[in-house]
Amino acid sequence: MKQIIIVILFLWTGMTFAQQNITGKVYDAADKTPLAGVVIKAEKSEAKTTSDIDGKFTIAVPSGTILVFSYPNYKTVKLSAKDGMAVALVKKAISLDEVVIKADPMADITHSVVVMDDVVKSSQPRNVADLFKDIPGFSIQKRSATAMEPSLRSFKYEEMNIKYDGGNKMVNACPNRMDPITAHVIPESVRKIEVVKGPFTVRFGQIFGGMVNMITHQPTPDNYGWHGNLQSGYETNGNNLVLRADMLYAAQKFDLNIDGEHRDFGDYTDGTGVVTPAGFKTDSYSVKLGYNPSKNQRLQVNWHQKFGSEIKHAGLPMDSPKDDSYLLGLDYKIKKLSEKVKYVQFKSYYSFVDHLMTNGYGMKTPRPNYPGLDARTPVTSNTMGGKLEVALTPKKEWLIYTGLDADIIKRDGTKTVIVNNNLNTGVPLNPPMIKKMKVWQNAYINDFGVFVEANRKLSDHYYLTAGVRTDYVVSEAKDPAQGFVAIYGNQGQRTDVTFGGNVAVKYKKDDYQLQLAVGRGTRTPSMLERYIYRFIVGEDSREYIGNPDLKPEYNNQVEVSVQRKWTKFQAGGSIFYSYFQNYITPVLTPALISPVGSCGAPPKPPKVFKNVDAYQYGFDSYIAYQLTERWLIKADMALTKAYDITLDEPLAQVAPPNAHLEVKYDTGKYWADIRGELVATQTDYAPSFLETETPGHNTFDLRLGWKPYKGLSVGAAVLNLTNEAYYNHLNFAFKNADDLNGRRIFEPGRSFSVFLKYKF
Repeated sequence: MKQIIIVILFLWTGMTFAQQNITGKVYDAADKTPLAGVVIKAEKSEAKTTSDIDGKFTIAVPSGTILVFSYPNYKTVKLSAKDGMAVALVKKAISLDEVVIKADPMADITHSVVVMDDVVKSSQPRNVADLFKDIPGFSIQKRSATAMEPSLRSFKYEEMNIKYDGGNKMVNACPNRMDPITAHVIPESVRKIEVVKGPFTVRFGQIFGGMVNMITHQPTPDNYGWHGNLQSGYETNGNNLVLRADMLYAAQKFDLNIDGEHRDFGDYTDGTGVVTPAGFKTDSYSVKLGYNPSKNQRLQVNWHQKFGSEIKHAGLPMDSPKDDSYLLGLDYKIKKLSEKVKYVQFKSYYSFVDHLMTNGYGMKTPRPNYPGLDARTPVTSNTMGGKLEVALTPKKEWLIYTGLDADIIKRDGTKTVIVNNNLNTGVPLNPPMIKKMKVWQNAYINDFGVFVEANRKLSDHYYLTAGVRTDYVVSEAKDPAQGFVAIYGNQGQRTDVTFGGNVAVKYKKDDYQLQLAVGRGTRTPSMLERYIYRFIVGEDSREYIGNPDLKPEYNNQVEVSVQRKWTKFQAGGSIFYSYFQNYITPVLTPALISPVGSCGAPPKPPKVFKNVDAYQYGFDSYIAYQLTERWLIKADMALTKAYDITLDEPLAQVAPPNAHLEVKYDTGKYWADIRGELVATQTDYAPSFLETETPGHNTFDLRLGWKPYKGLSVGAAVLNLTNEAYYNHLNFAFKNADDLNGRRIFEPGRSFSVFLKYKF
C-alpha cells in the first residue's frame, strides 16, 4: 500500500488551479432537449469535462481551442471554443438506446461506467468475470477457469443482480455454480459495464447489494452499409486460442448484427510450476435483428447460443462434458409519445441452460475413480421474464420511471451414482450399487415486481432521487426428496412480499460532486438456499441443506460519495455502512447428521441455511492524473470489513484490502500500459467455513499496442510479469478438499499474449 500513498501525495502536490473558463450548452439538434453526460475534450491538451443534466458545461481552455464533443449514438463534433457557445448534436443513422441505469450520469455518482478498450483486449479473458479484475471494489471468486464470478465488497452470487443488456438474465443450472452468467456471454462483445454499488435503484429487479449491467456492442454506425471486425488472440500459458468475428449490416429501416467466437483454452501452470486443470472449449454466436418502423420506434430481436465442452473444474471432483445455453430476447421502445411521456419500453427474454457434470463420462481425461464410480448430474434451468417501463416528464424538473417486471425461474435434475467396484478393495460389484438424488426437487421461483423512481432537480446545484419497490415472490419444490419432507414436512407454495427503496441527495457545482444515499435493499432466498438437499455446494466438503422457512434478507445501507475534477487531475471515493437483517448463511447443524457417510467416508454434520444478523463497512477511492496528453496515471484502493453478529465471526468470502496502480502511455497509434495489483493479507476469516489467513501478493501486467494501419490493431501482453505464486482469498481448494490447509487453486504464472484485430 506504500506505493499507492506515495503516488497520491505526488499527484496532489503537482496540481495547478489557474483556469480560464469557457461555458456552453449541448442539446439535441432535432428536438432541442439538453443532453447530459456529453464528453467535451480539448483536442490538443488534457482539459476535459462533461455536461450536466441541463446540458451545461464549463471547461478551462483558452478561447479558440478546438473542442471535441462526443456522446453515444450521436455524431462527434469539433468546434472552436468561445464563451456562451451552444452546441447541437445530431443523432447517428441508427439509434438503439443503450440501457443506462442512472437517470443522470453526472449527478449520480453511486453509479459508475467502465468502458472496455483495446488495451484490455491485449490479452484473452477466460470469461466475462476477467473484465472485472481491474474495477475498484471488485474481486473474482474462482472455482474453475470458467466458473468465475465477480464479487463486490462482501456481496456475491444472488446478492448481486447481474443483467445482460439491461434486462436479459441467465441463471446457473449447476448447484455448484460451474455455469454462471459470466460463462455464457462473449467477453469481447462487452463494450461497457455499468455498476450500482448498493441498493440505490429500483428499476432492475430485487437488489440486495449491487447491480451489474453488461452492455454488448449495439448497432450504431455513422453510416449505412457493412461494418465489422475480425479478431484473433493467443496466450502461451495454456496454449489458449481465441477467434472472433463481428459483422453488421445497417440500412435505414433495419440492421443485422452477427457475432461469433471460438475459445480453446488448456491447462495452465501457476507460479510454483504446478499444472492446474483448467481446459475448456466453447463456441458461441449471437444474432441481433433490428427494425425501425419510424424515427421514434425501435424493435429488436436477440438470439444467442453457447456450446461448451471438455470443461475441467479444479474445485470439484467432477467436470463438464457439456455446458450449453440459449437466450432469446425481444425489445421494443417508442419515444416522445407526448410532452409528458418520454418513452415506453418493453423488454422480454427466455433463457435455457443445459449442463452436465460427470467424473469421467464424456471427458477425454476422466477422474481417477472412474469407471469404478460413475457419477452423472444432468441439470437444466429455464428462465423467462421481462419489464414494462414508462418514463414520464410531468414538469421540466421531473423525470419519473414507473413499471413492472418479472423473473420466472425453474430448475430440475437428478444425480445418479453407480458404484461398479468396491471402493476399498476395487473388486467389481454384481450388481452395481445405484443411488439417485434429486438436485433441485423440481423447484421454481416466480418474482413479480412493481416500481416507481423519481428524479427531481431542486436547484442549480441540488438533485433528489427517490424510489420504492415491492416484490411478490412465490416458490415451491414440486418433487421434494423424502428426507427433505422428513425435516420440513410438505411445504407447498411459499409466498413472500418485500418492500425496498432508496433516497439520494446530490450536490454538484462545476466539477465538484457530493452525494448522500440511503437504501433498503431486499432479496428473497434463492432456490439453492431453500431447496438444495444434502449436496456439497460450498467451499468445504459438507453437505448443504436448504431451508424453505428462510425469511427475506434486507440491506440497510448508507453511502457518502465525493468526486472532484481539475484540469489534469480527478479524484473520488465512497464510504459505506450496511446493517443486514435476516442475512442468509449456512450454519453447521449436528442434529441433522446423516446416519451414513458419502461413498464410504464417515458421516459429518451438514450445513443448513439460516437467517442471522450481520454488518459491513468500508471504502473505495480512486485518483487519475493526466501528466501530459500522452501520459496517464491511475490508482485506486478498496477495503471491506464484514461481520456475522449471530455467529460472532467475520463473514466468509470477503476479499482483503486491495489496490491497483496503472501507468499508461498512449499516442493514439502506439500505447503501453503497466498495471499492478497490490493485495494485503486477509486476516479476517470465518472459522466455521474452515477459512484460514490468506497471504498478500503483488502482481503486474504489461500491455503494448500498435495501430499500423487504419482499422488494424496489434497487441501484446506479459501477464503476471514477475511470475508471482499466489491465490485469491475467494478461490476454492483443489477437488473441494474438506479443510483448506490443502492446496488452493493458484492463479496462472507468467504468460505471454498476442492479439490481432481488424476493423472495417
